[in-house]
Amino acid sequence: MTSFASQIWTLTQARQITAKTHLVLQALASFEGYRGLFPSHESIAARAGCSTRTVIRALETAYSLGLIERTRQRMRRSGRVVRGPNRYRLVLVCLEQARIAAAHATQRLKEALARRNLRFSSNCQNVSELHTQRNFFSEKPRSKEEWLDLIASWSASPSTG
Repeated sequence: MTSFASQIWTLTQARQITAKTHLVLQALASFEGYRGLFPSHESIAARAGCSTRTVIRALETAYSLGLIERTRQRMRRSGRVVRGPNRYRLVLVCLEQARIAAAHATQRLKEALARRNLRFSSNCQNVSELHTQRNFFSEKPRSKEEWLDLIASWSASPSTG
């Protein structure tokens, strides 16, 4: 098993990650302690000498490669559930990296589909009612005769002139 530092060095030399990503990942690894790994983006940026946005991009690259596993935490404050700090875990085993990369890609796809469904449902407005994608696809399938009757009813309606 290789160390995390040697893994990111190998990826940098193979040009799979940029030098900035390399610095961000080194800075992240330097926060590891006995309680875990949960620095803020600002703390990582200060230690790596880059912007917060660069840290976010670098972490996204690391998630997609499976180098880091993120756990989003929730905390209860004043009776409300709010976001807590992200917990990170450095992944050293190649098979586990592939599993984590696949899980991250699946999560990203689910989020993209949710955004698409939301955008679709907000764009699909009819004069009489709002049709969401869920209602559109959950209708029972119609038979050929039902479709023909429906089309015939459209052309049979009297035109106003």
